[in-house]
Amino acid sequence: MPRLDINNFAVDYMETGAGLPIIFIPGISEFKEVFVFQFGGLQDSFRIVSYDVRRGLKRSADYTLDLLVEDLKGLMKALDMRSAVICGHSFGGLIAMEFAVRYPEQTRALILVSAFSSPPDMSPEALLGHISAAEHPLKTSVVTKVRAFAERLLGKQSSSSLVMEHQVEAVLDVARQASGTSKTTIQQRLGIIKGTDLRPNLPKIVAPTLVVAGAKDKAFFLASAQGMYERIPDATLEVIEGVGHFCFLTRHDQFNSAVDDFLTDRLAQL
Repeated sequence: MPRLDINNFAVDYMETGAGLPIIFIPGISEFKEVFVFQFGGLQDSFRIVSYDVRRGLKRSADYTLDLLVEDLKGLMKALDMRSAVICGHSFGGLIAMEFAVRYPEQTRALILVSAFSSPPDMSPEALLGHISAAEHPLKTSVVTKVRAFAERLLGKQSSSSLVMEHQVEAVLDVARQASGTSKTTIQQRLGIIKGTDLRPNLPKIVAPTLVVAGAKDKAFFLASAQGMYERIPDATLEVIEGVGHFCFLTRHDQFNSAVDDFLTDRLAQL
């Protein structure tokens, strides 16, 4: 499995394709493999990268949004990327937004999926319960789809680095672990969520931004999507009908098409 040393921390990542880079940042209890459908669906047009966000530290006070943003910058430097499209899902959206504010010259575009810019109007337990609900990509029926898709990819002859012998087992490991991220890491990420309000900084985001939400997501996430769309100067809102928090997975073809169309249209104008 590809691994990089970033800020004295070993980071596992996946990469495929060529062209404009898109970096996918997973959510609070997710792993890089959750974007397997984006790897398969977008690799012909883009360089696709996903990575495992830093796990917990001994001192919770050391686990900060600043640290995670600098890890992302270190990843880009290690992969020789001057700039990239930054895509964050849920908790990963906080990292993506803060990166876009801090490093506008390295953010070609921003994609925010089921994201939020301020603390939720629900308890941490309720938030985790919602994110870990039946639609979670690491659960039964969707795991079957992910496994079948990964097996099809491995069966293809390709020069792409996506064809790696570990991939099926990696996806299955994620499935078996379900919410295998440690309690310490989740608690530290919840601490970041509770202490972060990026709404005042949204008007500072200059990158073209695609905000994506599932129409069946909780009211908090839908309101957050609307708020980000209204506050970010150059934003487009895409609502995917019939799905909730994991719209990028359960409607992956529609999501991938929206990303492709948005980037083709907006970046061609720059």
